[in-house]
Amino acid sequence: MSDALKERFISKMVIQAWETDDCKKAVEAGVKIYHPNYEVWDAELFKKICPGKERFIGRDNWIRRVVASAEVFGPEHVIPNFVGGVEMADGVGFTDVDKAVASTSEGLDFFMSKGIVPRFTTWCPEPFTPLGEASAPPPLEYYLKLLRNYRAIHRKYQLPVPPGYGEAGVGKAVFSVSAFMDVL
Repeated sequence: MSDALKERFISKMVIQAWETDDCKKAVEAGVKIYHPNYEVWDAELFKKICPGKERFIGRDNWIRRVVASAEVFGPEHVIPNFVGGVEMADGVGFTDVDKAVASTSEGLDFFMSKGIVPRFTTWCPEPFTPLGEASAPPPLEYYLKLLRNYRAIHRKYQLPVPPGYGEAGVGKAVFSVSAFMDVL
């Protein structure tokens, strides 16, 4: 990538959780932000909702790799994604909003305690998929509580705003996956 483009664009990589040596190669290639998307915190739900990740890498190994990648990219440039709401998928996940929020908040606290600031995408049950056929989206209450906890944990660790998502604050989201920044 040319120097002019490097200044104008932030190179992001959305991929599985890599080992440290592979992360170093990505940094050498110019990648600035690393999204080893995590999806869901609860160990049992991870097995059900992320069976490929569980089978090929495993939850504990995925977490270890995310944490180790912060040493390569810098913790502020490691931004794993949680799929907000998927932990309430009908027939698979939590039926209680507070338990679902507490589970995800545990994951947020774990990563943020290490300087890693996750982001969210909002789960939308998709037709013709195993989770989408039987599920309704979580109630608004879930998202309100989750975002309150996100803000509180972020403040607790006095973390910076994640780079590459625009300015923080209500109504300043610049694209679909930056709406979580409204609460910062």
